[in-house]
Amino acid sequence: MDSKELNNLLLEKFPELKDKFIEETSWQEGIETGSFIVFEDVFMPFLEANVEMNNSEMVERIYLFIESLCDIEDEYVQNILYVAILENISSYANPEPFIKPLKEKSMKIYNENYR
Repeated sequence: MDSKELNNLLLEKFPELKDKFIEETSWQEGIETGSFIVFEDVFMPFLEANVEMNNSEMVERIYLFIESLCDIEDEYVQNILYVAILENISSYANPEPFIKPLKEKSMKIYNENYR
């Protein structure tokens, strides 16, 4: 999977990110902007905001999406999962509220690599 495919997958799952995505990538390569940038600058702030607002419905959608990335056997996707998402979560001053909603596979990866 390349950046364009992964970015399209993100926007398909979260159409509410389209405006922020365009804002962050319009001066770069648009839909082909590297997914590390997209996930760190668009997806992670979205995750953070929804966890902090206790938006349980959206948090569930977000963490099910993260869990679905665990099942994609693609090196690029796995790098995004490990570095742009889980490693970022581990770097928060108080990561617990962001760890708690992780599902089985993503929690296992997190525990094995970041605890």
